[in-house]
Amino acid sequence: MARRKQAAEALRRAAQAPEFEADDLLAAWHGRKGASSVGVAAGPRARLSALAMTVQLDSFTKVKAMMDEMVAQLKKQQQEEVEFKAYCTKELNENEKAVYAKNQEKNELEAQIEKLEALLETLAKEIKEAKAQIAETQIEVK
Repeated sequence: MARRKQAAEALRRAAQAPEFEADDLLAAWHGRKGASSVGVAAGPRARLSALAMTVQLDSFTKVKAMMDEMVAQLKKQQQEEVEFKAYCTKELNENEKAVYAKNQEKNELEAQIEKLEALLETLAKEIKEAKAQIAETQIEVK
């Protein structure tokens, strides 16, 4: 019973120490102090270290695979965006050309309308003058 109390006290001291490490806790559990635990506990420490490295490597491999997948998705997305930008640029250029052509056509039609309105005014004046001449001629004939 006294041995259990000593082991529990050693565990509490090891856990509360500012430089607490799992090796200290393992040494306290086995009732050993610092240097004496190196030889006997090297096996479990080595296995624990190997297990930790395996877990880290597995996690790292998974993270690396996810990162590779994300990079592939980003490259695909980038390619799609490049293609979409090229399409938009092409459409924008075609649209600007069409707008320019329609504005030219509009300007030409407006100029033609102005010419026709001027011609209409001229013809209206000539008709009025011709009617006046006809009326004058009819008066002279009578």
